[in-house]
This record gives sequence, structure tokens and C-alpha cells, in this order.
Amino acid sequence: MLQRFVESLREIVGDDFAQKKYLLAVSGGADSTVMAQLFNCVNLNFSIAHCNFHLRGKDSDRDMKFVENLSQNLNTLLFVKEFDTLEIQKKSKKSVEMVARELRYNWFCEIIEGYDFLVTAHNANDAAETLLININRGTGLKGLRSIPKKNGNIIRPMLAFSAKEIRDWAKNNKINFVEDYTNSDETIKRNRIRHSVLPIFEELNPNFLQTIQKTIHLLTKQYDFYNHYLQSEIEKVSIIGDNEIKIDRKKLANLPDSQIVLYEILSKFNFSDDSCNKLVSDKKLHTGKIFNSNSHTLLVERECFLIKKNIENLSQEIVINNLSELKKYFKVEEYINNNDIIFDKNPLVFFIPKEKLQFPLTIRHWRKGDYFYPFGAKGKKKLSDFFINNKINLFEKNKIKLLCCENQIMWIIGYRSDERFKINKYSKTYYKITFFEQINEK
Repeated sequence: MLQRFVESLREIVGDDFAQKKYLLAVSGGADSTVMAQLFNCVNLNFSIAHCNFHLRGKDSDRDMKFVENLSQNLNTLLFVKEFDTLEIQKKSKKSVEMVARELRYNWFCEIIEGYDFLVTAHNANDAAETLLININRGTGLKGLRSIPKKNGNIIRPMLAFSAKEIRDWAKNNKINFVEDYTNSDETIKRNRIRHSVLPIFEELNPNFLQTIQKTIHLLTKQYDFYNHYLQSEIEKVSIIGDNEIKIDRKKLANLPDSQIVLYEILSKFNFSDDSCNKLVSDKKLHTGKIFNSNSHTLLVERECFLIKKNIENLSQEIVINNLSELKKYFKVEEYINNNDIIFDKNPLVFFIPKEKLQFPLTIRHWRKGDYFYPFGAKGKKKLSDFFINNKINLFEKNKIKLLCCENQIMWIIGYRSDERFKINKYSKTYYKITFFEQINEK
């Protein structure tokens, strides 16, 4: 087993695997404990990281103590992190398993500096279970790869071994480990597959795990080939910027299989299959239609699809209490005589009589029902109508800021001021307020 472990590391990392530094994720179970022992047997440079999620009462503390003792026995550095997982989970809409996973990997990212690789102890059984879970859930070729041996700086050399091989090696070498009783709970989907489904496949095919490993290896190579071709197609139809993805609708329609290409782009931003189908097949898809995922918004434009990350805190306001605070966000110039005033039409400039500048002011995003009195026009106008008339799309609307006094809009910053705050012949002192572009980044 030791020789196969070395071969697995060499395949994943390369011939210089012995010169690398590794951070091992160790729970105290059979897989991760054996993994730590194998790293020690090969005399590799490694440290151990352990998470205590406090989900199993005294057993969680028992596992932590076990890993502390293991680290001492192996004479290696240990990192330990404790989480109040259930309390954190209450504040989210995610499952306990998902929250624990995110906490775990976020913490690993914090401590990985100085190490070449993070090593997890997933084995061949885990890979088979994941493949069956993904098939049951519905997945494309990417999901059929199951658990990759290497994903960025995360490696999984224990995928070369079955759970039985690992436990047999532990028994033969008198390696102690801890048992997690929740692994026998078949109300958990993975456990049911592990204890009730996999044995059926192994009964039908005693070499099922080896067959699955070969299948995953083949599917991985096929996916790599497919992905290489796919990326060239994606580059033909899309421009991916820092804050926006633009997909050319005409170029997309001319591809041999536009739906697959669109799906591969949109799936990265959590859009559903249903959204992809509608975007390709709906002949009545009108400009301005919106599609949402849990993280991004897609806007249908005449010539393209625009995708942006969902904007948070649109209700957030900046309160300005005095003139000095106003100058943090704008260039403010005071003029005494308005006889020679020249009103340029620069939308980044706002003129207001001194007596009408009443604090506090607020800078905020637009809201449904907002209206103003456009400068130079008669009557009021809804902001929603103003945006439509000026062909301002959803993403641009969500970037726009308003300068307000109480509930009155004084200025749609960068677009139009309000008639109620204009300078007249009786105004003796006025301010010229110039917009700083970086306000949109605040």
C-alpha cells in the first residue's frame, strides 16, 4: 500500500513530490488517520489541520483530542479551529452539511499560505458514491468526473484505495482511529448509498470499485477534451470582463449547438437548465426580460445577453450632515453673484441656490415609486419612465445614485437635476457641485 501511495502522489504532484509541503485535513477517522501515517512513513513535510464543528457533542471533542495526540505522536505542527456550526447555520438558508463545508474550506484558505497543497482523504468509495449521487441528481459530463484527484492546490492521493483497503492497512499496522456514528445514519443520502446501494453493485460486479475508477478516469479525459473545444466556442461568443459577461446573441445562434455552449457559460453563474432552454428556444424573448440565479442576473438586450453579479445593499444610504461631509463625495464651489453664471449641460454638474441646500442629505439608489421634476420640463416624472425613455437598462439603473433632501430627489447623479432646486433670478449665492466618478464604487 505504501508503494501505491507514493505512485499516487507522484501521478498527482509530479516527480518532485518529496520536495513539497503539505497541509493535511485530518478528522480522526480511518481515512485521514491512515493518510497522515502514510505521509509520515514516506518522511514528507506536512502539517495537520482539524475542524471541530461541535455537531456531535462529546464525540466532537473526543475527535479533536485524538487528532491532537496524533499530531504529537507524529511530531508535526497542528492547526485546530472550533466552530459554533449550528448557530452559524441558523443565520443562513443552507444545510448544516453545506455550512460546515464552507467553514472548513474557508478556514483552510486562511492557513494554506506556506504550503504547496491541501490534502483531503477522499477514497475510492467516496468517488463511487459521489458519482451515483450526481447521476441521481442530474448532471452533465463535468459531474460524472466525480471527485477529481487534483483541483487547484487541493489533492486527494487516497482515491487510489478503497475504504476496505484503508481499514485493513490500519488493522494490520495497529493504527487506531475514531468512529463517527453519524456515518451509519441512512437518513443521510450518502450513507444510504454507501450501506444499501453500493453493496448491490458489488454483488453484481465484485470489481465494481475498480470499474468505477476506470470509468471516472476515462470520463475525466473525455471532459478535458470536450472542455478544450468548448472554451474556444465560448470565446467566439462572449466577452468576460471583471464585472460583466456579454454574450453575442447572433454569434451564439450560429454555433452548431448553441444550447450546450450557453448552458456551460450560465451554469458557472448558477442559472438553471430551464433558463438556458428559454433563452435559446423562446422566439418571443423581448428586450429587457430578466432571468435570475441565486448569485447573478441576466438581462436580455437586443444584440446580447448581459450577466452581472447580484448587487447587494441597494437600500444602503449615505447620510451627509454638513457641507464638509458633502465635499467628501463632490467638488463643491460657492459663487456669490449669479449674473454671469453659465449653465453648462454637463450631467456631472449640479447647480443649486445656497438657501435650498438643506441638510441632512442622502445619497441612495432608486426605489420603486420614485419620481422627480426634470429640470427644464413641466410636471413630475416617474424614475422608471425616465430610465425607459433614456434607454437605461437594469444594470445601469442599479448603479445610478440619487442625491436627495428628505424624500425629494434633487439630482439623478450624472443624468438630470430637479426643477424644484434650480437657480432663479433671486438667487444671490449658489453652489456648483461636481460629481466624483468614484462615488459609484462606494
